[in-house]
Amino acid sequence: FNLKDPVLADIDPNRLYLRDDNVTLPAALMLLDPTEYPSQSRARKACRKGQILIYRGRNSSGVGDFKNSYDNATAIEFNSNDCIVGRVGNRVHPGDVIGKQVRMGSGSYPVMNYKKPPFDLPIVYEDDHFAIVNKPAGVVVYSHRNAGHGTMTIRSVLPFVIKPPSKGTYAVLRRPQTVHRLDKPTSGLLLVAKTKPAMTDLARQFAERKVKKTYHAIVNGIPDEPKQTSMTPADAKNIGVDINCSIEGTAETNESQWQLIDFTLEEKEAVSVWKAIQYSKSLKANNGYLTLVEVKPKTGRYHQIRRHMAWVCECPLVGDSEYDGGGDAMSLRGRGLMLCSNKVELEHPYYNTEIGRKEWDALNEDSLEKYANGMLYLSKENDDKVMVSASIPLPDKFYNFLAHEEKRAELLQ
Repeated sequence: FNLKDPVLADIDPNRLYLRDDNVTLPAALMLLDPTEYPSQSRARKACRKGQILIYRGRNSSGVGDFKNSYDNATAIEFNSNDCIVGRVGNRVHPGDVIGKQVRMGSGSYPVMNYKKPPFDLPIVYEDDHFAIVNKPAGVVVYSHRNAGHGTMTIRSVLPFVIKPPSKGTYAVLRRPQTVHRLDKPTSGLLLVAKTKPAMTDLARQFAERKVKKTYHAIVNGIPDEPKQTSMTPADAKNIGVDINCSIEGTAETNESQWQLIDFTLEEKEAVSVWKAIQYSKSLKANNGYLTLVEVKPKTGRYHQIRRHMAWVCECPLVGDSEYDGGGDAMSLRGRGLMLCSNKVELEHPYYNTEIGRKEWDALNEDSLEKYANGMLYLSKENDDKVMVSASIPLPDKFYNFLAHEEKRAELLQ
C-alpha cells in the first residue's frame, strides 16, 4: 500500500498503525476507490452499514490469481464461508479481496401490499437510472405520519407506473424515489431516481443549482415591470438563470425583457426571473386583468414563486388560498392553484459518468434511446455533457380559464 498517497494526507499513520503491508479497512477503501470514499468518515460509514466484504480464501484458480482472472475477464468463484463483513477495525493485507455489496436490478419491484392509487401519473421520460413524471395537481408527493393521505401519494403510485431497471443494473433502489417535491396544488414535472448513484447525483445537481426549472402561473392583476429590475436573457444567464425559449417555443433574443425578483425569504437568498406571456380580461381580477407569466427560479425556497408574486409584485397567483389575501380573490379559487412546472433541464445522472459515457458513445446514432426524441442532447456550452431537457404543455385548465374569463368580460361589459 502506498501510504504517501495524497488521499491519506489527513490520516496519522502512526496512530492507526498503518504499514505498507497492513492497513485499516477504511484506509484501504480510500486508497482503492478515492472517488467513492474520498474521506475516512465516508469509508467508515460504509463499513458500519455492512456494505463491505473481505475475502481471504482461495479462488477457483488458486491463491494470487485474482488479478490475472480480472485482467483476462474470466469468472472468479468465491467461497462465501471465507467472506467476512468488513468492520472499521479490520486490517487488510496484500492478497485480500475487498468487495462492496450492492442491490442489482432483477427486472422487477417488490409486490406492494396495497392497490394502485386511483389517479394517473404520466411518464415524460424514463431509462434504467431515473425518470421524469407529470404530477397532477391535488396529490401530495409523500405523506407525513398521521397526515391522512394514505396511499394517495406520488410515492405510493411510483412502483405501479415506473418500469424496474433492467436486470443487472448497478445499485438499484428497492423502490423508485422522488428527488425533490412539488406542493400538493402544483402540477408538473417531478424527477424520480431508480438507482442510488442517480439519487446522489440528482441531489447534488439540486444543491449546486444545476437543475433549471421553468414554471407558468396565472396571477391576479397586471404586475409592474420597473425599468430598474428589467433584464435581458444575457443578464439572467450571468446570475445563473438560463433562459432558452418562451412558452411558444420560439428562441429568445437579447432584446427580450425579463424581470428580476431578488427578495430574501427566511433570511436566505431567493431569486426569481419572470416575464408576462399573455393578458386576459376578467371581471373578477384586480384592475380587470389576469396575466399568464413564465417564471424561472434560481433558488428553491419554500413557496418561493407564490410569495414573490404576491409580496413583491402584489399580484398573487390565482387560486392561492394562502397568499391571495382573501376578499374578491376568493371568487377565483374555483379551479385550484394556477401553477405548473412545465420544463426542466439537467445533466444526465448516468451518461456523464465514466462508465455511462462509454455506453452513450456505443449507442447507435439512429437509436431512439440515444436522443429520446430530442430530450437528450450534447451540450457544447457544458463540456459536451449529456443533457436532459423535458417539457410538457400547460394543463388545459389554464387556457380554458383565461378564455372563459375573457369571454365573460366581453359579454357583460
